[in-house]
Amino acid sequence: MLESTIFRRTNLVIWRNAVAIVLGIVANSICNIGLVFKKKGACTLPEIEKQSVWQNIKNFAQCKTWLFGYVLTIIQWFPLMIAINLGGISLVAPTIGVGFVVLILFSWLFLKEPISYMEIIGIFVIIAAIITLYTGPLFDSLSYDLEGINQLFRHPRGYGFIIGYALVIATLFGATFGRKYKQAGFFLGFASGLSYGLATIFAKGATGSLVFTNWQAFVDNSLRQAEWWAYLGFMILFYTIAFTSQQMAFQKGKAIVVSPTLDTMNLFLQVTAGIIVFQEWTATWWSTLLLWQKTLKIGALILIVLGVALLSSSTALHREPYKEGDDKKKDEETKVEEQALEEESIEEDEPEVEMIIPVKHERRDETHPLPSGQHNKLL
Repeated sequence: MLESTIFRRTNLVIWRNAVAIVLGIVANSICNIGLVFKKKGACTLPEIEKQSVWQNIKNFAQCKTWLFGYVLTIIQWFPLMIAINLGGISLVAPTIGVGFVVLILFSWLFLKEPISYMEIIGIFVIIAAIITLYTGPLFDSLSYDLEGINQLFRHPRGYGFIIGYALVIATLFGATFGRKYKQAGFFLGFASGLSYGLATIFAKGATGSLVFTNWQAFVDNSLRQAEWWAYLGFMILFYTIAFTSQQMAFQKGKAIVVSPTLDTMNLFLQVTAGIIVFQEWTATWWSTLLLWQKTLKIGALILIVLGVALLSSSTALHREPYKEGDDKKKDEETKVEEQALEEESIEEDEPEVEMIIPVKHERRDETHPLPSGQHNKLL
């Protein structure tokens, strides 16, 4: 009887994890397709910092390409919510890696963006790290009601984790807002990824605590609780921050750098939140994993950070910061060069004309002799 119960529970865990992984792959694939369309649309719009809030809303709403991408990124939240409800947040997060393949194909097909060898290496390093995270036994996601979620967030490791990353986001966002640096796209993508990660953490708090046994239990555990509305509000807040910084990043950087940076930081934060905040690795880590498996898990997290560094090194790092007036100076130099080339081409096209200057010969009267000096020359 006990063995039968354990067997059924094991099958249930495997089924829930499998469905969560599939839904995570679907959600992140849809998201990355949407990001490419949003990037293509955002590049045609004025910079966000130079427009009013209402004008920005009008600009984005009138851009059909961007609007289509935005709808896709909203749709992806529905399968993602179900996925993180069925499985652990650290289980679903690595499915972000599948979106990299979609990102590369769509960036190449629709944005015509070249891919450097350094960026390819960085992407493969990150994908290898994601695969490594799945090596060994899958972690069993614990089920929590709203009170259980509240206790997790009230613990110092819970609110300390969230506040710490919120400060990092504020620093990156404040340092790049209104300033023109060539690496601004990378830093804004970094902040956007962390913001998406925090939004997903609060989404886990809002959806992972739902009880579906009956309608009354659902209402009592969610709609009638102030904490549930707080989690929902923070989810929307961080999603708004992520959305805003993402559009700014797309306007300032390449999609092939911004999107992987965003995704990897999102992935990194979600996995670490599953470990630290939701304690998803605790039971399996101490009772099941061998030393080499633990080493692989830690190494995978380190490889994610290294992959982000590789992606950014070829386009953002090791470059001097952008200085105000560089674009104007460059435009003036370009105009001077174009004008010089036009003048040279005109001169080459015009046929050479030999100028013949007629000489007027004066006939002198014999009564007016030449001056003595000229007379001597004639003689």
